[in-house]
Amino acid sequence: MKKILFITNMFPTKEHPFDGIFIKEQIEELQKIHHFEYEVLIIDGIYKGKGEYLKSIFTIPKKIRAYNPDIIHIHYGISGLFLLFFQPKQKVFVTLHGSDFNDRGSNKHQVWVSRQVIKRANKVFAQNSEMLKNALIYNKNAEILTCGIDTEYFDILDDFDIPKNSKTIIFPSSPTREVKNYPLFCEVIEQIRKMSSYKIEVKHIENLNRDQVRETLNKADLLLMTSKTEGSPQSVKEALSCGLPVVSVPVGDVAEILSDIPNCHVSLKHDPKELAILALNALETRKTNIRNAFISKGHYCTKKISKKLAVDYGFQNMELL
Repeated sequence: MKKILFITNMFPTKEHPFDGIFIKEQIEELQKIHHFEYEVLIIDGIYKGKGEYLKSIFTIPKKIRAYNPDIIHIHYGISGLFLLFFQPKQKVFVTLHGSDFNDRGSNKHQVWVSRQVIKRANKVFAQNSEMLKNALIYNKNAEILTCGIDTEYFDILDDFDIPKNSKTIIFPSSPTREVKNYPLFCEVIEQIRKMSSYKIEVKHIENLNRDQVRETLNKADLLLMTSKTEGSPQSVKEALSCGLPVVSVPVGDVAEILSDIPNCHVSLKHDPKELAILALNALETRKTNIRNAFISKGHYCTKKISKKLAVDYGFQNMELL
């Protein structure tokens, strides 16, 4: 039976039960199809500080020797810092997620580390075509493999009794995350209020469990994404799977995700007035066929992503349940 060691800086814990939950869901979906053992090694650099990455230079090689996995899968480039000092004999996969690889200036050191890390990987997974283009400079064995969502779980619930003149707009993250650009979101909301008579209520997707996220998406009228950079945003996929219109700045693979989906728009620039006009357009149009159009694309579902990953891992039919 294969053994896999997952190394990541984001994974659900008791203290932070929803961090990197899509990684956990990807592993669980894979286990529905194949037998394998695994351990997850979390580098808690987000909450305990950058020193955790430096410690990992010593702790991870020890773990690899002790656990002796067949496969090592690193999620988030900087989680593979140890590869700059230690090259394991096992096959190494690296999934890049966005902020680890998309250079926005303030994260330049992280981007540099990620570039060096993927040079030492056997295979690299990028979230979108721009990331892939840049990844191929450092590793020719790279391809796009986004993180999927559970399209059966994120579905349209029964209609809610919402006042017609009240509109709920979702900010798809915590306002404290600089990369998500909450100031621009607030500017757009202010423009919408000036340009319409709607009573606008704002909701944040922050510290919510999966049921609460699904209910919030179902009760809302629009998801507005204003991020500086993105990989392949889960929140957009979850919103569409729940039939919620999305308006976004041109980041990551959002334009590809939203292509041919009714009542969804991507702006040309990070301009609050342009975004407000697109948002009003979406708010004034019925939520029709969004979910069906998204599902028909077929390649954002966790099940399909996991099947592709199983091929890369080299799972054989004899390992099927």
